[in-house]
Amino acid sequence: MGLMLVRSLVLARILDVDAFGQFSAGILVSATFCMLGCVGLQSMLQREWPVHLVRRQERHGLVRAAQCHLVALACCAVGVLAGAAGAVPAGMSAPLLTIGLLHGLTQQIFLVCTTESRSRGDALRFAWQTIVRTMGGLMLSAVVAAWTGSPSVTLVVDAALTLLLSIAYFSRSLGRTHLRWTTIFLLAMRRLPDVRWRSALTLMAAMIVTFGVLNADRWVAADQLSVGTFAQYSFAWLVLTIAQSAQSVINASIYPLLARRFAAFGRHVAFSVCVRVSAAAFALSIVVTLPAYYLIEYVIRRWYPPYVDATPLLPLFLAIAAFRMSDFWSSFLLIVGQEGRLLRANLVATVFAVAMWVILIQPWRGAPVSSYEVAGLAVLLTLGAYAAVAAAAWRARRA
Repeated sequence: MGLMLVRSLVLARILDVDAFGQFSAGILVSATFCMLGCVGLQSMLQREWPVHLVRRQERHGLVRAAQCHLVALACCAVGVLAGAAGAVPAGMSAPLLTIGLLHGLTQQIFLVCTTESRSRGDALRFAWQTIVRTMGGLMLSAVVAAWTGSPSVTLVVDAALTLLLSIAYFSRSLGRTHLRWTTIFLLAMRRLPDVRWRSALTLMAAMIVTFGVLNADRWVAADQLSVGTFAQYSFAWLVLTIAQSAQSVINASIYPLLARRFAAFGRHVAFSVCVRVSAAAFALSIVVTLPAYYLIEYVIRRWYPPYVDATPLLPLFLAIAAFRMSDFWSSFLLIVGQEGRLLRANLVATVFAVAMWVILIQPWRGAPVSSYEVAGLAVLLTLGAYAAVAAAAWRARRA
């Protein structure tokens, strides 16, 4: 997690403000692609693979992982073709969109390939898999950015490294069963019609809405703010990037733990674990918020003076980070098979938050939207979604 922050800070130091804004836009496209979650199959894989391993059904998990790879590749192809046809977001070029999609594809493949270590409860192996990628990405990205000054080339190199590591990790998983690549992918293609696509699509819809809650403000910022102002906003947004990464790292162990508790003892015990973890994460976040603010402010003024205009956004983003760090309610709902309830809760929260933001900002006035007003959208989305999903989890514990 620390190295991920260091990489962003290093690139912000090496690249000029406009180039860092383009790099941030490419990362946004990459993250947006990952929200598809292989059309919901990734969520099914995370939920099913721990069970398959307990039952010593190694092949079932590998087949599902191969299906995730195939579907992710198909989604990327559709996105690239759409970009070539002119479906490009405002303020972004078609080549940058394509590079962002390819980068997202490799990140998606990496997440699928490392699901096996997480499903086994082997957190240390997952940590090593992640740190090798992050260290390699940090060094290569810094060298390439300093050498070329190009955000696009930097993204391509990072994607290539991620793909190579993913291939190595998946080969190791296959080695446990002595299956060939061709065998597992042929099985995956043959069994694609047997996938419970309704459940997968519901999971994908839930992930899309959740991603919208987490990233809608960045898309509004990319569309409404200038390149330089968006770069400032993206720099401050690193606080949320680290918070969400921290939550993902913790959840890499908590998710399979909740799944095992649910399978062994039922949803009451799983919910109890979820409550304790969420409360502990929120308390820890509140404790570190004030020191973190002064530290980040000092770092910006000392080493990143071009981004000093991002400082006023820090209190808002630190408050948002505390809630996002402690959100494990979604994991509980997915594990107990309540993805429909999760989807409805997030939809209601999103509609309410957006309506409130529009009423407060009144975009029909014609005045330009400021970065502080865009951050207000992130606050409303986060608070609304947290409250709605926590309430849904509370109700689901007795369902």
